[in-house]
Amino acid sequence: MKTPKLPPLIIKKSPSAFYVYTYKNKWDSEKKRSYRASFKKVGTVTSGEKEGRIRWDDHFLAERPELRDFICERKGKDYVFTPMNEGGFTLSQAMEVKQLHAGATWALDQLVAQSPIGGALKRAFPQRRDYLKVLSVAYFIILNQDNNISKYPTFAEATRLPWGAPLHPSSIGRIFRKIKKQQIENYFSAVQEGLIEQKKKAGDDDKLTLALDSTSISSYANKLPNVERGRNKDEDNLPQINLLMLVESKSGLPIFYRTYDGNVPDVQTVRRVIADNSRLGIQNVVLVSDRGYSGTKNINDCLRNKVGFLFNMKCGVSGSLTQELIDEERLNLQDLNRRDWYTQVFQVTKKINWIYEPSPVKNQRSTKKTQETAELYWHIYFDPELPEHSSGIFSF
Repeated sequence: MKTPKLPPLIIKKSPSAFYVYTYKNKWDSEKKRSYRASFKKVGTVTSGEKEGRIRWDDHFLAERPELRDFICERKGKDYVFTPMNEGGFTLSQAMEVKQLHAGATWALDQLVAQSPIGGALKRAFPQRRDYLKVLSVAYFIILNQDNNISKYPTFAEATRLPWGAPLHPSSIGRIFRKIKKQQIENYFSAVQEGLIEQKKKAGDDDKLTLALDSTSISSYANKLPNVERGRNKDEDNLPQINLLMLVESKSGLPIFYRTYDGNVPDVQTVRRVIADNSRLGIQNVVLVSDRGYSGTKNINDCLRNKVGFLFNMKCGVSGSLTQELIDEERLNLQDLNRRDWYTQVFQVTKKINWIYEPSPVKNQRSTKKTQETAELYWHIYFDPELPEHSSGIFSF
């Protein structure tokens, strides 16, 4: 492997560290000699001394990507390069024989290889192989009941991980600080593209069926954002954060999540998901949800944004459209010709002409001229042994 060439460098001391700078020489015509000028910081000596390993700045690595494959150390006045492999090891480290636990992480490696997760992490964290570090920390959290980050070095010492070099808690803290909104959006966009590509290779259409649901996370903290008292699903009388996720039905991979204030009802969250959905460019999807999301506003928003949906409707509410349709079909729901012998329940499907406003204007009432009609399908299921569990499902 060819050793990289460096431009002229100089070490400068600050009150807290030693920094590496490039410079250019300029000619002083009066003094008839050259002098150093145009200094630009390109790295930091991580040892805190004038000699030691150098951590290059991102802009310098972008200009000289070959430096990513080496560990560079300053020794005296020289800069010594040691080749580094894909896992972050130097050649001398790789030669050291060490027994590591690898069964569980090998299984996780196979799951990552069969899914878009690895490629998505690489797109979200391309610099300094941070995607391998993120993946290693994820392995630690998955495999340890007590996921206290301070215990990561002990775990890594005995476990084969994607990133083999040591990671101290301070280094992990820096990695967590890099996980910002843009990295999250890049990750989910890449997962979405990977899932669609897998479906095409399998000969399926590129439509994604997404399960939509939320949960409440109880918290004793009083300084975290979005923590408020609300309808706590665990009924433990603690403040909570509502977490809503979209999960691809076949792979089980989440492709979107968002937190909401603890006092925001489920029925209001779909509207925000659709808005974020448009911003993230997630197209050709069908949302599947339970009974908490079947409000009229959510159905209208799905129609306006061309989002398919399959919503489980609330039954047993007197005077509701759901109950009216069930009452109309009671005789059909007892007809043996309507029975599905696989599920052992009676099924009826009705086509509904649904009227909605495609482009609503605030503070302006809709009229027949501005309204549109969509064809929706109401699927009613009835189990004669469990009549209280009769249900209706709305689809578009």
